[in-house]
Amino acid sequence: MKPLTKDVEIAGQRYQIGKFKARDGSWILAQVLTKMLPAVIEGALSKQAGASLASNRSALSEDEFASLQGHALAVCRRYENGVPMPVFVRPETFAVKELEYDLVGVMSLTIQALLFNLTDFFEGDGLSQILAMLPALGLGSSTAPL
Repeated sequence: MKPLTKDVEIAGQRYQIGKFKARDGSWILAQVLTKMLPAVIEGALSKQAGASLASNRSALSEDEFASLQGHALAVCRRYENGVPMPVFVRPETFAVKELEYDLVGVMSLTIQALLFNLTDFFEGDGLSQILAMLPALGLGSSTAPL
């Protein structure tokens, strides 16, 4: 079994990043795949070939971003006297008050939580397993390139 936590250091503070519950992670992954990833791909395409994706894709709203970030921060803990203490309580309460005005710290924790929780899906066989199920559902070919 993979570890359920990892420790990171941000701006001289030690933090513990935890795993999302499967349902929370599924929702976040869906947001990344349908709203955030296309923007990243479009940016890369426009730099290389001047191309862009269809403009009818949905952007991540402020409320969706706040929810996604809230899920990410809720699995983060800061070590206080050797004990990991929550930094954020959903839906919008900072347990570590100085983080409320620390843009770099909050974004760093958000990114660390997303990477820790979603990397296995892309590096492991999560995506391959889902693609392999599509033919049985009549939704695609299992021989399509990844």
